[in-house]
Amino acid sequence: MPHNIRKHEFIGLLLIFLAGTCLGIGLYLTIWGANRPIFYNSLDYLIKGKEMLIFPIFFGIGGILWVLGKIELKEAMPGRNLR
Repeated sequence: MPHNIRKHEFIGLLLIFLAGTCLGIGLYLTIWGANRPIFYNSLDYLIKGKEMLIFPIFFGIGGILWVLGKIELKEAMPGRNLR
């Protein structure tokens, strides 16, 4: 069955999907880390130590995947046929 999507375009879409997922997880962890002392009613639950590495890891990987996905999709044009 012929289709209009090429292999590198599919890879680009997949990379952008994974980037959105990483950024979403990073945002969730940021909000949870900010509200955790309020939820547990104690300042002992503030973000400290190695927990701070979680945010740049998720946001960094998400940003890199987003850019790589955009590079893969740069040549994609809507409605283009392979023939």
